Amino acid sequence: MKKMAAGQRKRVLLTRADNSALSELLLSRGFDVLDVPLVKIEYGTDPDELDDIFGELGSYSWITFSSVHAVRGFFKAFFESFDDIRSIGLARIACVGESTARELQKYFLRADVVPRVQNSLEMAREMAEFETLDNLKMLAVRGDKGLRDYIKLLEGNFAAIVDEFVVYKNIPISPDPSSPPVADFKRFGADAVVFASPSAVENFAASAKLLSTDKNALRPKIITVGPTTSEAVKKFGMPVAKEAENPSPDCVAAAVSEVLR
Repeated sequence: MKKMAAGQRKRVLLTRADNSALSELLLSRGFDVLDVPLVKIEYGTDPDELDDIFGELGSYSWITFSSVHAVRGFFKAFFESFDDIRSIGLARIACVGESTARELQKYFLRADVVPRVQNSLEMAREMAEFETLDNLKMLAVRGDKGLRDYIKLLEGNFAAIVDEFVVYKNIPISPDPSSPPVADFKRFGADAVVFASPSAVENFAASAKLLSTDKNALRPKIITVGPTTSEAVKKFGMPVAKEAENPSPDCVAAAVSEVLR
């Protein structure tokens, strides 16, 4: 898509690994998008952990997925070990949000629980509303930087027995100062920046020299996804203009629109 001249449209800097869905929404709402990923997703599992978990996969009463990447990472490993989706067993499935549930549907599986408020704590609470979790064995599929608060809730409040399965890592990446989006940001700045994880915030701060803007460039307002990302922003002394309630593209685009309207 041909880029419009700076100043004609409000500009949004996106920093997560995959911005395609959010970019489309923002473009359709009349914003200009600068795609500058500050983290990349690396799928992979610990071999010993994988053997243990897949060796008893049929024994889990629940499998929870904390993100779209958790679904992708799990099934990447799954189909390297199994050739039949039925090998997943009869476990009920919980997804942290609608985007994660839609990713699950690509494998012809439907989530039993998708919380109305899309975060991991609410997912755990609605699982407990679905049925008593006391002494049920469950598998929490997650990334290496994800919070464990929902796992503590499942084990502590609801007496579940939880195995954790890390299937991807968030890897910080340095922005390329010569790339068009970075050069554009350095020259003109942006009206807003979206941080979807603490890792992106930390790498943004670490890359301050590479992303330093011209004197007259716009200073972006900060939109975050979730309270942990907001906390990471505040640790660096930066104000949060708006916190999106969940990571779905619709919710984040709505937050951007509210801040820049």
